[in-house]
Amino acid sequence: MPTQSHLRGHGVNDDGGTPSPIAGARSALLYLVGSLLQGLGLLLIQPFAIRVLDGTQWGLVSTAVVTIQVVVVLLSAGLPLAITQRWFATNNGRARSLAMYGFLALGCMIIGLVAATVIACLPIGGAGAVPWTMVLALVSIGLLGTVLGCQAVLRAQDRPAVFVLLSIGSSVVANLVGLAAVTVVGPTATNYLLAYTLAVFATALFAFVVVRPKAPWSVNGVVRESGRIALPLLPHTGALMLLTQGPVLLLAATSGVTTAGQYGAVLIFSTGPLTVLNALNNSWSTRIMSAGEGELRSRLRNVLLEAAVSAVAVGMLASAAATLGSIVLSRDPEMLAPVAQILPLMSLGYAAFLISSNVVYVFHRTAMMAYVTPAALLLAAAAAVVPASKGDLRMVACIHAVSFIVLGLFYWLAIRKVTRGSWPLRIFALALVAHVVLLGLLLLLPATLPAGFIEVGIAMAVVVGCAVLWLKRRSPLIAETAGNATGN
Repeated sequence: MPTQSHLRGHGVNDDGGTPSPIAGARSALLYLVGSLLQGLGLLLIQPFAIRVLDGTQWGLVSTAVVTIQVVVVLLSAGLPLAITQRWFATNNGRARSLAMYGFLALGCMIIGLVAATVIACLPIGGAGAVPWTMVLALVSIGLLGTVLGCQAVLRAQDRPAVFVLLSIGSSVVANLVGLAAVTVVGPTATNYLLAYTLAVFATALFAFVVVRPKAPWSVNGVVRESGRIALPLLPHTGALMLLTQGPVLLLAATSGVTTAGQYGAVLIFSTGPLTVLNALNNSWSTRIMSAGEGELRSRLRNVLLEAAVSAVAVGMLASAAATLGSIVLSRDPEMLAPVAQILPLMSLGYAAFLISSNVVYVFHRTAMMAYVTPAALLLAAAAAVVPASKGDLRMVACIHAVSFIVLGLFYWLAIRKVTRGSWPLRIFALALVAHVVLLGLLLLLPATLPAGFIEVGIAMAVVVGCAVLWLKRRSPLIAETAGNATGN
């Protein structure tokens, strides 16, 4: 087990006492519900916006919103998770966490406003017109740094309800206000983005009030520390985004935009499970980072068990729903249903990556992420070039799914020495085998509507049954723990 020197300042609050217990199950449920509400809200808003706006205006809106999502992830450069981890440090941890939050908020604000000013002043909008949609997108990017930093502290404080409110406010409410603007004021992308930005501003202001950041220069060494964390993580965040979305770009470059569009139409069956796992990771990361030296191994093992079970459950459900989904989302379900069924296989590898990356932050080894994630990306890209050039979507999907399994394996290898004995490898192996067996059966069935409903029904029954057995198995332990706590 790692010594205290490896766990620098980990697991004890600034006052020298033990940290407050983390309500894992409750927090995980709230994060999950918030994530599902966020995704559902956007799905409900988009069909109306597409019908209110013409093709050009909707293209400007969708491009701006995607730009906001992508650039914010890149600019945050892994700092939100570092902010959460610093909160539990003994060496002035909470002040360092709040100052790092200030660094992230201020950095995003400066970059966003400077970029918006440059775009507004340069004549790139045609005939001297200002491209207001991109200007407003950059202003939103600047504001969202405050939201991300606040959420990182809220995650450490185990305040999932406020965390979820900020997520919904900066995404669902922002898009809903944008839809109201184009409906009432006028059907233009500028009206949509102006209302969207105002909603993001209100959310950022609320975040600032809920958790007040410190000036980064007010705590000694935080500016240097934040830069040391952020710079190596830029290639990591970029590579991770390309691992997720890169096959579409590769297909567009080698086989044309039509083929890329077909693949992109069913990519939701990979990003859906990843979104659920990201939501659950808000709870997992807090439980890992708040563990003391003596309890890290047992807590990590419990989290890994939950991660493996959650990953295989959402992955198998997504694979089972793929036939039905491809019929609704595409014009060629016979070709795309197998692709959609294969993609969720990446969920187990992604869960292993998430837990491993939390451990990387605990042991302050984030520098390795600058080359581990890009290495997985390079291997995946090299393997996918030939099938992508031939338009072989099934093989591209297989490589896409395996690339995340490789990513999880790389991170496990990177931290295996400091987490020896914590990994339930048999559970991970059984989960992978179960998903592969299900996938083999699904690929034998026709891509028809009745088959799709049957597959979803059987998969849901199996997952619910397994969940009931899992809860019954855990209930005696929960009752015993509660009894001990009452007795103490």
